[in-house]
Amino acid sequence: MGFFCVLFLVMYPLFWLTLQSKKTYRLAHFLRRVWGYTTLYVGGMFPVVRYEEKLDPNQRYVFAPNHASYLDIITNGSLLPGFNFFMAKIELTNVPLFNIWFKTLDVSVKRESIRHAHRAFLEASEKMDELDANLVIYPEGRIPDYTPKLIHPFKPGAFRVAIEKQIPIVPVTMPDNHRLMNNFKWLAAPGRMRMIIHKPIPTAGLSNDDIPQLAEKVYEVINSQLERSGAFKNYPAWT
Repeated sequence: MGFFCVLFLVMYPLFWLTLQSKKTYRLAHFLRRVWGYTTLYVGGMFPVVRYEEKLDPNQRYVFAPNHASYLDIITNGSLLPGFNFFMAKIELTNVPLFNIWFKTLDVSVKRESIRHAHRAFLEASEKMDELDANLVIYPEGRIPDYTPKLIHPFKPGAFRVAIEKQIPIVPVTMPDNHRLMNNFKWLAAPGRMRMIIHKPIPTAGLSNDDIPQLAEKVYEVINSQLERSGAFKNYPAWT
């Protein structure tokens, strides 16, 4: 993953410059895509993206991917369509240089604090409107020790935002990332990197009372795809 860091350092001045104003956040996101694509291909990780249904470029979405690897942010930042920002754990604000994203475009959340989490979700909701952007949030909340298996039930934040905005939520399955990177030793391996962008699930007419059912539906979509894609074979992925 040395190239990952080297390229980030090379592009950091451009990231810094384009993240100084909300007017250039879209350009910053484009540069993040360039960085991500380049990092993946140079590392021998070849993305294969499949859509169950074509997404409307004029529609905002909440993307809800499974979370199994530190590669996930690179993958989602590069391959998900549209102008997107992340909500992710507050620990990322402690990563030197990389934390510039969570001081500007992205939103950090301390899930252990109800008050902090509430403020973070309010910020994310407002930012979606202000930037006309999609939100990417991992409903598992963190990478589980027994990845790629899912933590259940999912945390409610992603579903609450989607229902509040009355916009579709899109399950996303990444069945290979946990095999391509060892989360404990930061070792990466080349290979195919599949991403399945599932059919959007509408939330029009739903209320917060429907959050458990919506979370269950997203969970089943992702878990079923992980099984079909062979993610649980030869488990665990790294020994």
